[in-house]
Amino acid sequence: MTQSKIQQLLETLDNAERIDEVQLAEKIKAIGFKCKKCAKCCREEYGDNTVFIFPSEIRRISLKTGLSRNDFAIPTPSQDRDAEGNIHTFEWVLRKNGDCIFLQESLCTIYEKRPYICKTYPFYLLEGNLMISECEGLGSEISGEESRRLAALLKERYIAEINESAALFARFKGFKPSGKGVCVHDSEGEHWV
Repeated sequence: MTQSKIQQLLETLDNAERIDEVQLAEKIKAIGFKCKKCAKCCREEYGDNTVFIFPSEIRRISLKTGLSRNDFAIPTPSQDRDAEGNIHTFEWVLRKNGDCIFLQESLCTIYEKRPYICKTYPFYLLEGNLMISECEGLGSEISGEESRRLAALLKERYIAEINESAALFARFKGFKPSGKGVCVHDSEGEHWV
């Protein structure tokens, strides 16, 4: 099962690498987008503001802030348990206090090092197709340069997501009890927290 899933991901990766950024940029330009700096995407009161992060993004944020992973990242919530009752989950999410913990006075304190999901919001790629989340900035005029920048970031994010998944499956050893508490399975292995 794991080998077939990895093979499937490698095929998806091959398709992802062939995504035409020019066509993607044209779609973004036709939709239009300009961030209104309302920070609604970061606030709990406006919907699900969960931010999934990769181990590489955790390292970048740690370097920028001096914080350890456990200061700002938590295991993705899960109900999956092993035979001894330990929780198993995949990947990490940013810690929240309702709103994103890096939101202060409607500004992101890690803006230069923010995760892909934040850099590309409200856009994402699903099975290679451009998808759009709800956002007040949609429909606003966007420059060709900015739409090309967003298209390149979306493709980069999509490739990173596929690579993370493939690495996770390559390292995944199943839900084996070997610690106590919560086990996070990610692209770098198992982490008991």
